[in-house]
Amino acid sequence: MITNVVAVFELAKIYHPNTGIIIQGDADTDLSGVTLEDDSTLAFTFDDVIVKKAELESAEPLRQLRQQRNRLLAQSDWMAVSDRTMTQAQIDYRQALRDITTQTPSLDSNGQLTGVNWPTPPND
Repeated sequence: MITNVVAVFELAKIYHPNTGIIIQGDADTDLSGVTLEDDSTLAFTFDDVIVKKAELESAEPLRQLRQQRNRLLAQSDWMAVSDRTMTQAQIDYRQALRDITTQTPSLDSNGQLTGVNWPTPPND
């Protein structure tokens, strides 16, 4: 789940990459509990936090899709080692995993990935 605190950390990486950030509270209504370790002024507003949170929420399904796809590719790397020849089914499976990001995933109410047609791993 993407929270305001997550959005604050992401904005801090962009606007204050070399400064530590301290968050006391949940940043749900304002940034009064957010300070920088060097006592400088925040370069972003609470409105920026809300926009960043929406951006992160929008990107989350595809982020999760890529994460799962990468895991499945890593699990099937043995198929593509240099001392063996992949079967056509193995080639097709790995290509289908690479192409899966053309789908439009979503998240259910529990934050789980839905709307993805995962390819079936080959038996060989």
